[in-house]
Amino acid sequence: MADTSQRRGFAIVEILIAITILSIAMLAILSGVSAGINAITGNKNMTRAMLIARSRCNEFELMRMRGTDIAIEPVKEYPGFYYSRQITRYEHELFGPIDAKRVQITVTWEERGHKRNYSISYIYPEK
Repeated sequence: MADTSQRRGFAIVEILIAITILSIAMLAILSGVSAGINAITGNKNMTRAMLIARSRCNEFELMRMRGTDIAIEPVKEYPGFYYSRQITRYEHELFGPIDAKRVQITVTWEERGHKRNYSISYIYPEK
């Protein structure tokens, strides 16, 4: 009789160990999936920011490089995204100020509670 109860106790211990190992494996898998989802979301937002910045730069070029500075303008097509445009006189590192201007377009958004941004700039001759 004692032999049977020892076998039952041993079977319960085996089951508990198996459940523990499976739990640890599932936790690792879920952690990996969560990190993958976060990376995909981050890449999606960065791609949107690139598209917005390039689109606003193209619009500025179509306006023959004329316009004023824009500060934190919402992007209608992408809620939660904002863009700014700043036009400055371009100064070369070696030659100093030259007859050129620089437009910098910055797209900002919030991702998982952190403010993120993406900027592009374009240098063009003054007219």
